[in-house]
Amino acid sequence: MDSMPLTPRPYVQGRNPMPLLRRRAALSRPAHQRRPDQADRHMTDGGITHVVWDWNGTLFDDADALIASTIEAFARQGLPPVTPERYRALHTQPIDTFYDRLLGRTVPAALRAELHAAFHDAYLRRRPGIGLAPDALATLRAAAEAGLTQSVLSMHPHDVLTELVERFALGPHLVRVDGQRGADAGYKRDHLAAHLRALDRPPGAVVLVGDSVDDARAAAAVGTRCVLYASGLHSGTALRAEGFPVTRTLEDALATALGPAR
Repeated sequence: MDSMPLTPRPYVQGRNPMPLLRRRAALSRPAHQRRPDQADRHMTDGGITHVVWDWNGTLFDDADALIASTIEAFARQGLPPVTPERYRALHTQPIDTFYDRLLGRTVPAALRAELHAAFHDAYLRRRPGIGLAPDALATLRAAAEAGLTQSVLSMHPHDVLTELVERFALGPHLVRVDGQRGADAGYKRDHLAAHLRALDRPPGAVVLVGDSVDDARAAAAVGTRCVLYASGLHSGTALRAEGFPVTRTLEDALATALGPAR
């Protein structure tokens, strides 16, 4: 049993991922002036030219808010209490499946709708106070300086996601941003496959950095590499069971992605 969740460390300037690039020259143009199909991509020791970043719990430091909002939603419906430990042990996608796990049975449609509404109300109250992960911006800059192109793929509503990306001025580092369009979130693997098609990137040249089991399974299904960031959304046991490297900072996640494939 995992007696302690694998939680992220406070950001302290750590190892610089740049030396892993073996002194490759930086690109002469900033990231926002590059297209994904241009031929001047740089390749890391592991053959990576592009990083796909997850948003919630990864670049956006909202793991605690997601957990607290779910706990509040279940409490407001008079359901058995959800603890942070139970959340981390059972968290999965789609969210409807996650709610079934938390309740221990299939959630009736009417109750499911009430849970969704209560969660969104609780989360929206918390969201204005949420910022980026402590080392997110520095890591995005390091990846751009390394010659990698970058994008964001999230199950967050697309319009909200793009507003948040603009709020934090991340656009210059990204060549594409894709959130959930429409009501049916489905599985991230399908969204990742579509994202790579839009980028015109082969899976073997891409690494997905995310904080969830769903991220790991999407990467495995599509054939990209993956590095998992321990945001606190899952237990350490759940993350390690997926077989991908697990890190405690985004800086270390990038450094791991730049190294030889494991």
